Amino acid sequence: MPDEEPGTPAPTDGPPSIVASADMIEPQPGEDSASTTVALIDALEKLRKSRVLTYQTSPSARIGEGIVGPLYDQLESIGDVEHLDLVLDTLGGNVEMPWRIVSLIREFCDRFSVLIPYRAASAGTLLALGADEIVMTRLAVLGPIDPSRGHPLLPVGPAGPVQATSVQDMRHAIKFIKQAGIDIVDDKFAYTPEAVAQLVGALFDNVHPLAIGALEQSYALAKLAGTRCLESHMTARGDKEKIQAIVDRLSDEYKSHGYQIPRREAKSIGLKVKQPGKRVENVLMALYRHFISRPVWPTQQPPPGVPFKAHIAWLDSSDLNLRCEALFQLDAQGNLQPSGDGWAAY
Repeated sequence: MPDEEPGTPAPTDGPPSIVASADMIEPQPGEDSASTTVALIDALEKLRKSRVLTYQTSPSARIGEGIVGPLYDQLESIGDVEHLDLVLDTLGGNVEMPWRIVSLIREFCDRFSVLIPYRAASAGTLLALGADEIVMTRLAVLGPIDPSRGHPLLPVGPAGPVQATSVQDMRHAIKFIKQAGIDIVDDKFAYTPEAVAQLVGALFDNVHPLAIGALEQSYALAKLAGTRCLESHMTARGDKEKIQAIVDRLSDEYKSHGYQIPRREAKSIGLKVKQPGKRVENVLMALYRHFISRPVWPTQQPPPGVPFKAHIAWLDSSDLNLRCEALFQLDAQGNLQPSGDGWAAY
């Protein structure tokens, strides 16, 4: 929520490599109804006097490059409007994407709002920073913008894939080593130079120095993205200092990437947070309940080697209903193996 979110086997940034077949196993339709989605969008548009897009990523997906084309199709279908609302529910994604999404949306509207029924974490928070207002329900939360990132030189887990690592975890480890060499106890250094060298050596035995550099680069990139998103609407005299303070706080103050920031705290940071009226909140919560009722995986687990689809993200308006479909199969050990994903109308 992050350059990459841990535990997300299927990015939504790959080519549309889904190939349908007669024996393809798919999730049951269940509540994944375009008519239900459109009815709720219509209700929200009447209350907000705006055009509405909804963007939801399941926990098995992240915001990626693949959203740009479908988003453009949606915006082109809607056309140039005075006010566009984006209802957002996501754990995050690639740190490069929020500014790309914000700048694209702003090509089609004069006023841009992000509405959050439940969560817009990590890269979702970065995206929300680019809105003229952030409308949060009583349930809604944002999150820190310090990224997590996978890297070929980072440690691997028992199953083999590279594990995403939090930039804050790495920065705190390095800070600990620095402090270990200078903290004084009873007029003596807490650790000898030899002990500090052992600590550094142990760190580099587990994490390659180039991976540390890549994590630091992601951290700087997240701060740049946050700054650009805020600059898209904070243009008054003195806003430069406010932007810096907001970005620094969201990047550095929270000591866990999973920290959840409710709306009062978000407003205290300096974000343009608003509370929805009761009727708007009711529709947003109805949308959220609809979101979480959507089937992601097939009802029954397919046997190893049999391909199956998962529905991992949705981008909806009253004009178009688009869904990201990912192809998987289980290997002989029961591990989930992604084979690609693509957006399609439903």
